[in-house]
Amino acid sequence: MKNKWIIEENEFLKESLGKHETLMTLGNGYLGLRAALEENYEDQCRGFYIAGTYNKAGLNEVTELPNTADLTAFEIRLNGEKFNLNNGTIQDYRLYLDMEKAELIREVLWESPRNERFKLTFKRFVSLSNLHLLSSKIIIQSLDTEKCIVEIKTGIDGRQNNSGVQHFYEIEKRVYEDKYMQFIQRTTESEIDIYLNTFVRVNKNVEKAFGIERRKLSQEIKTEISKNEILELEKISLIYTSLDKEFLNTDIEIKNYSLEKIKELENKSYDDLFMESVKRWEEFWKKSEIKIESKNDFDNLAVNFSLYHLFIMTPSHDNRFNIGAKGLTGEGYKGHVFWDTEIFLLPFFLYTNPKVAKQLLEYRYNNLNEAKKKAEKKGFRGALFPWESALDGKEETPEFAAMNIKTGKANRVWSAEKEIHISADIPYTVVEYFNVTNDREFMDTKGIEILFECSKFWVSKAEYDETKDKYVIKDVIGPDEYTEHIDNNTYTNYMARYTVMKAVQYLDELKLINKSLYDELNKKLKIEAEYDSFEKFAEKIYIPLPGEDGIIPQDDTFLSKKIIDIKKYLNSNLKQSILRDYTRDEVVDMQVLKQSDLVMLFYLMKDEFSKEIIEKNWHYYEAKTIHDSSLSMAIHAIVALDFENSEKAYRCFQKACLIDLGPNVHSSDDGIHAAALGAVWLSVIKGFGGVKERNGELYINPKLPDEWENLEFPLRFRNKDLLVNITKEKIKINSINDGKLEIYVNDKKYSMEKYLEILL
Repeated sequence: MKNKWIIEENEFLKESLGKHETLMTLGNGYLGLRAALEENYEDQCRGFYIAGTYNKAGLNEVTELPNTADLTAFEIRLNGEKFNLNNGTIQDYRLYLDMEKAELIREVLWESPRNERFKLTFKRFVSLSNLHLLSSKIIIQSLDTEKCIVEIKTGIDGRQNNSGVQHFYEIEKRVYEDKYMQFIQRTTESEIDIYLNTFVRVNKNVEKAFGIERRKLSQEIKTEISKNEILELEKISLIYTSLDKEFLNTDIEIKNYSLEKIKELENKSYDDLFMESVKRWEEFWKKSEIKIESKNDFDNLAVNFSLYHLFIMTPSHDNRFNIGAKGLTGEGYKGHVFWDTEIFLLPFFLYTNPKVAKQLLEYRYNNLNEAKKKAEKKGFRGALFPWESALDGKEETPEFAAMNIKTGKANRVWSAEKEIHISADIPYTVVEYFNVTNDREFMDTKGIEILFECSKFWVSKAEYDETKDKYVIKDVIGPDEYTEHIDNNTYTNYMARYTVMKAVQYLDELKLINKSLYDELNKKLKIEAEYDSFEKFAEKIYIPLPGEDGIIPQDDTFLSKKIIDIKKYLNSNLKQSILRDYTRDEVVDMQVLKQSDLVMLFYLMKDEFSKEIIEKNWHYYEAKTIHDSSLSMAIHAIVALDFENSEKAYRCFQKACLIDLGPNVHSSDDGIHAAALGAVWLSVIKGFGGVKERNGELYINPKLPDEWENLEFPLRFRNKDLLVNITKEKIKINSINDGKLEIYVNDKKYSMEKYLEILL
């Protein structure tokens, strides 16, 4: 049976370096450390990222999350032979990530070119108990040679870059007390200072020397070990930045503060520090672990993998930051924040740790003024959130992307201009957050303002169409990014209507229950000047409806476009392989989908549609969907369950699990598919588990696949912590909190306090 906690490689494969670096990333939401090996190899990417430290390197560059100085490289010589897996012979090899404890371990039995065998073990972790802490440990044993000279060089290497772009100035590097190395670097444009501190200790006496080079500080040690003697080296590091919340509005000199903190760790071993971190991980798994009894062991492994990465990618320590589309695992998408957070990632925290969900929404509120500026710049009122954002909430989407295969010119990126559904996605999640938590304080002070300003945008964006006697929304891009410059995108129009309707609903409610606050908000936002236009928009926005065949058009023209055979592209291992045969302009004129807008809409608003309509449209659009978006498969899985097709749902679920964990060795070189991992959680909990919030009430309508015998998961709803256990025969729900909770199971209402058991 496969260990559900272990991601591993049992042979050294140079071609998969990028993949394992991403999959086995360590992190804590503040730091993200790719699993690059200690020794250097061509094509590896030493990635070390700190949440929020965005920088724009120069003219014509895009703001991105910079690759910080490296602390993990070690140069090892054994009797003069440089340890490298391209040299000598690998007799045994295992590299693995223990996700339960968040430790990366590599065990190597290596025969040097001199035919001397050595056993080497490498360990490292990023602490959860101390967000600033990174620690490494190396164990070396000579198996053949009576006397072996061991030489090790390590330190702080500031020569790292982002695909050749250098983001840092070197400020200062020093060695203190013949032991502690400190390296200070500063981002070139945003002027954020990074303070890296480290020291090395060895379990025996050694010769040591320090070296200072350009952008590099190092320490060399030399010692001798006898046959079977164990040499242990530990490297303890602390990282701070001038952006850290604890230093804001203080007179603390971070340089000296960080140095004193590293000194305090002198008497703590790697194992001591590691166990402190493990205890915090135990707390996380207690709140989050999903247990699946499946015929396929991979299911539980894939879900644990998703949970692990969801946690380590999320800056839960600071509401100024949000989750990048690649988390903190790579350079893909420049570390930018997308709609991915609200629709695919935030729900996990909403139902397990709503405090974090709230902070992620506060990031949007903190940047609401920038969204208003963007709308104004485009000639609209209200708030238009950026398609891609960084620290300050400004639009960061690059204007041009990959080259057009036929013209040789760069393709225009229209997302910043046209993919405006994000200003409905965010309000949708604001509403879901309020319904699940009943956090009135957030809604009254922040949530309602987001809803109001986004509603203003939609009213100003819409145009009146006399022939339809409806408001229409023209020239947009929906979630299906292969269909550009379209009118009346069904997803966008439905979501815009939802935003405005909910704004009206909550304003009406607020006026009744808290008139004084309503008056305050009216004075601030001029609510009553907009109210009538909101009601009119909600009533008269054009909503595409099913035709006689039951098919809902994705937009005004989609159903009249050319249909092509997509089998070739479905079976391709190449990303967006259709763009190798056709230009984007040609694809726009085809019924070809990157992901289905309609299926996405059914997931978010299933109660708006009949089972029959969902089934017909799922099949119609799935036959035209290439699934080039990593978000697509899991959502198709959830929606397939709405028309009782668990076989199709399970098939899509497994494909979603393989987006990063599958056999493609280059699937994840530039980082994890963060939103896809969130979507895996959604497919388990909201799909097979059947969890749904409707108007502030909890519904559980489970639909286990044939392959699963049991599903157990924690759930937090309205300040009540639940443990849900589902089999084919019954559902059991336990609560650790006092107080009653009403739950709908298979649409039948039940009232529970501590325990509920229902036969299915």
